[in-house]
Amino acid sequence: MATTILDSTGRHSENVKSPYNAAELTAGQESKAGLMVAIPAYNEEVAIGSVIARCRKYADSVVVIDDGSSDHTAEVARLVGADVISHGVNKGYGAAIKSCFDAAKSWRASALVIIDGDGQHNPDDIPLLVAELKKAGADIVIGSRFVNGNGKNQRIPAYRKVGMKVLDLATALGSGLKTSDSQSGFRAYSAKAIREIDLEDRGMGIGSEILFKAAEKRLKVSEVPIKARYDLRGTSTENPIIHGFACLGSILKMGSRRKPMLFFGVPGIALLVSCVYITFTSLADATMASSVSIAVMLCMIAGTLGVFTALVLMSIQSTVPSKS
Repeated sequence: MATTILDSTGRHSENVKSPYNAAELTAGQESKAGLMVAIPAYNEEVAIGSVIARCRKYADSVVVIDDGSSDHTAEVARLVGADVISHGVNKGYGAAIKSCFDAAKSWRASALVIIDGDGQHNPDDIPLLVAELKKAGADIVIGSRFVNGNGKNQRIPAYRKVGMKVLDLATALGSGLKTSDSQSGFRAYSAKAIREIDLEDRGMGIGSEILFKAAEKRLKVSEVPIKARYDLRGTSTENPIIHGFACLGSILKMGSRRKPMLFFGVPGIALLVSCVYITFTSLADATMASSVSIAVMLCMIAGTLGVFTALVLMSIQSTVPSKS
């Protein structure tokens, strides 16, 4: 079904195939229950065609979320047979993932697989993820680069491994879900997960937000081993270090809302205890006492603010009804 929709700038995006609005779908499309593969893409004209063609072997429908690409990503995707939803302008990875979920809800898909459009993931692994949904009775299956020692067989840059593990730890602390690859962009979702996960983040922290929401909704999460390619030259100009810190910032923000005592209170108490220890150990040396006094004062202020913030957030949590 070809339609004309407005992008976020108010301009017409012509000849866009869109399953986005359930009210516009035909009766046949509304009742279509099957596997949807959704591909968030930004300037991926080189790889997107082959990714779509390989995904179509396993999917009942393939949808590309064109996140404001300046190249021919959308055109190539349509030529290869995918439905295309265009953002018109670049809104960010999180917004593209949200559109994947919105599309799956509109199509009433029985399962959703999200895979990157740059060719990093192998579409032939799609049946592996979908099979795990059924076999494990899972709501979310993560294609993991590290589960069961899988990372040893892949040429993942060392700095990326370190960054990923930091993000895994922060996600686990905040959500309570321990996974080996919290930032994997290759995942499968059950119909229940599609219905119940409501996303807010528009940035790179979306992968962790999904796990936070999964924990809140008591969804079952499983992992299967996959391989990813790192020898591809994409068009993305995002610095991986900036990307990592942006993800960490989003995770800390979500985690502090869910567990304020862990993210604010515990560090605050640790700072206050450290201040007391340093103060007592420096009393015997007047020179040392004068040199550390300013640092101790700053730590005390930071620690007090941390504990106070945790108590305030916990108080707010106790008065606001839970959405889960």
